[in-house]
Amino acid sequence: MSTPLALSLTPTLLSIPTALFLGLVGLLVGRATGRLVHLFGPAHPHTEPIRPAPVGPPGQDGATPGALTEEGALEGQDTGPPPPRCPHCHTELLFVRGLPAVAARDFRRLGRCPWCERDVDRHVPAAIATAVLFALVGAVFPDHLRDWSLFGLAAVLWFAALGTLLSAIDLRVMRLPDAVVAPAYPMAGLLLAASVLLPPSGPDLHRGAQALVGMALITVLYWSLWRVHPRGLGFGDVKLSGLTGLYSGWAAGPVGALVGAFWAFAAFAVVGLVLLLLRRAGRSDPLPLGPFMIAATLATVVAGRPLIP
Repeated sequence: MSTPLALSLTPTLLSIPTALFLGLVGLLVGRATGRLVHLFGPAHPHTEPIRPAPVGPPGQDGATPGALTEEGALEGQDTGPPPPRCPHCHTELLFVRGLPAVAARDFRRLGRCPWCERDVDRHVPAAIATAVLFALVGAVFPDHLRDWSLFGLAAVLWFAALGTLLSAIDLRVMRLPDAVVAPAYPMAGLLLAASVLLPPSGPDLHRGAQALVGMALITVLYWSLWRVHPRGLGFGDVKLSGLTGLYSGWAAGPVGALVGAFWAFAAFAVVGLVLLLLRRAGRSDPLPLGPFMIAATLATVVAGRPLIP
């Protein structure tokens, strides 16, 4: 009778060191990504001119310029999500093409603006949240060995890291920047494709098809809601919805993706109602939906099934 008991305790015993190790990794990742939170400005519009990114700074190979111009900022036009810029000198910082990372080497190594040479503070709550989520993923990973594999684990950690970063930015500026959302798709697609096509969890074409169907369903859902009521839903949420649908569909199928979207809106409505009753917010005050979308998706992925009682 001892052998079955030992086997039954194996996932629990594995979850402890895995959670500790990934929690430490998450802390290191959070310390790096936490600096990016402050690059997207305060919650209120900045009144000073935004310096466009200079051409040819050292260590910015393969970078792409931002989309916000000085004229657009001065005229107060809504030019979309804010570009990454130094919180001190307000110079736009170029990102590495295809990655949510500043191209300047000094910033990546020391967290220092390449133009004014001042340090950019880390966002401590984002770093702590990243560590906690990495530890949580590590704790449940032994129970998902057959479903995730190492590629699936990497995909979930990728979403947890960028989801925490996007949540912090959305809470701060009420926007989901393209500089972070756009690079999330290619890496997530590659890692999830590897998890469903390669051993030991693959090949599983049915699961891959479910992920794509979930992505399509949630994208169409959010796009339709945005078309019906643009002021009630930001287009950044529509851009993020495809990623959440992809992960939810991969973990729990199209039904799980739809249920996850329901819980995101339900939690969003409950929190908004509580803030309204406590008079911490008015009816016209904006409330970011992105953190609720990310939380519902992570909950679905960790559960591995639709979140239906």
